[in-house]
Amino acid sequence: MSAGNRKETPVARERLLTTREAATFLKVSEASIRRWTDSGLLPARRVGRRRARRLREEDLRIFMEAGPGQNPAAADTRLSSTMVIQSVVVSMGDHLAAFYTTDAGRLRIGLPFLRDGLRAGQTVVLRALPDVRERYFAALRNEGVDAEQAIQAGQLMIYPEVSDSAGDQVARFEQLLTAASRQRPGQIRILAETLADVETLGSVAEHMVVEQRVSAVFKRFPVVTICAYDVRAFDAVTVIEALKLHPDTFGPQVGYWLN
Repeated sequence: MSAGNRKETPVARERLLTTREAATFLKVSEASIRRWTDSGLLPARRVGRRRARRLREEDLRIFMEAGPGQNPAAADTRLSSTMVIQSVVVSMGDHLAAFYTTDAGRLRIGLPFLRDGLRAGQTVVLRALPDVRERYFAALRNEGVDAEQAIQAGQLMIYPEVSDSAGDQVARFEQLLTAASRQRPGQIRILAETLADVETLGSVAEHMVVEQRVSAVFKRFPVVTICAYDVRAFDAVTVIEALKLHPDTFGPQVGYWLN
């Protein structure tokens, strides 16, 4: 047969299961599938205009072998390579920036990020000024999550308010992540309200030094970090510099992070 007449062998397409089919496969409810995919414990894709969930059968098998309460990331490193944040898939090690102009905007990203991590049994680190921290705690209580209890259990860690240099702060992040990984293996979430960073460091310039240096630390751990900027407190130049120092933000849908 000539090259011109040769027929290409069709490549088999990978079959993706719906939420209902995945629930039947694992013998659980559809609500459990949605909860596990939202928290990042179970990988899922979003397809079509309605952004419907679709799951690979291989991922379901791996998840089933590990068990939902046994940290499936330990059974296969692929399960720990991504995290789902409100339908946005990000990679472990990502150092992201979020921007808001209202108190409600702060909660739109920060609250589900904290809530879903705590519900999934992941280690969560919060860095925020006391008044902002209390607002997060109150919002979590409204969602049925007890932040104080999570702190006592060692699952929710509050970044210490210590005045130090940019270099010391980067070293402290590394120490904190090392300790968290040993105490509770698995994925880690960090929500850092940047105004707390500026206050302890003493200047925006020192904060930007931390932002520049800390990405290399985050890449070495199974962590996703969101640096939350209240743009009411920063000038336009600082916001632009923050965008430049968080290139991971441009991997997911950019609009999700702008509030």
